[in-house]
Amino acid sequence: MNPALLATLACVVAAACWAANAVVAAGAFARGVTPEQLAEARVFVALVPLTAILVATRRTLMVPPRAALVPLVVFGACIVAVNFAYYVAISRVPVGVAISLQYTAPVIVLAGAALVGRSVPPALVWIAAAMTLAGATLVSGALAGAFGALDGIGLLAGIGSAITFAGYLVAAELAGRRGTHPVTTLFTGFVVAAAIWSVILPLWSWPYALLADPDVAWRVVAVGLLGTLIPFALTVAALRWISSAMAGIATTAEPVLAAGLAWWLLSQTLSVPQLIGGALVVAGVLTAQLARRPPPRSTPVEITP
Repeated sequence: MNPALLATLACVVAAACWAANAVVAAGAFARGVTPEQLAEARVFVALVPLTAILVATRRTLMVPPRAALVPLVVFGACIVAVNFAYYVAISRVPVGVAISLQYTAPVIVLAGAALVGRSVPPALVWIAAAMTLAGATLVSGALAGAFGALDGIGLLAGIGSAITFAGYLVAAELAGRRGTHPVTTLFTGFVVAAAIWSVILPLWSWPYALLADPDVAWRVVAVGLLGTLIPFALTVAALRWISSAMAGIATTAEPVLAAGLAWWLLSQTLSVPQLIGGALVVAGVLTAQLARRPPPRSTPVEITP
């Protein structure tokens, strides 16, 4: 199968993980874990097994190349910022509005490429980004929330989540171009994110007593593994084969998949606009594939040590 197609599918699977993560995280919030505490915990839960695997198998991948240090630090900072900004947004504005703001990220990446790059992205890529953004807006129900009074801080946080999501994609792509293995990018990013969170929310302030509740404990672990380690690994690996803009377009499948999970697990009905939005997202991802240029010669992603 075409490596670029596999990379796109990896981003879609990552979006599915993030969609499931939203359902799992909601249960943790209902049981007393704050968004900030869960955002910190997910980084450490993801970092611990990744570190153990690398220590046991490939210690050389724990050392990043010096040429990529700046984008790697930016990548780790964006991991922290995108989660924090998104959680602030969903606490102050309707969730649909927050999701739609965050998924303007592919358009931000495209606009940045057009402004600072030597070539303008193909028209089909812009069309694909517009289709997925419109689809995500319809699926998330943002239009319904837009008619009410919206909190200014919440809107700014939503815009911030989009900018930092775009920064996360671009920084990871740039690190790969400077010779960083995807696993090294992931490990270094998590280390930077863990360090930042340790300053913002010291580890001793975390409410460990809540973990005595099995329903909280498994949710924290699931958010760290299913909602963080697996999807971030898939996305970073995919950036070896497709651009950050293409990856961003593919991940707009998240609200569609989240709506599907809500229909399947929670028996929530899907409206006609949501169904149309889902079709637009799928069509946008397919359109992006049609617009893809032949990929440059790349180093294949290692699957096993």
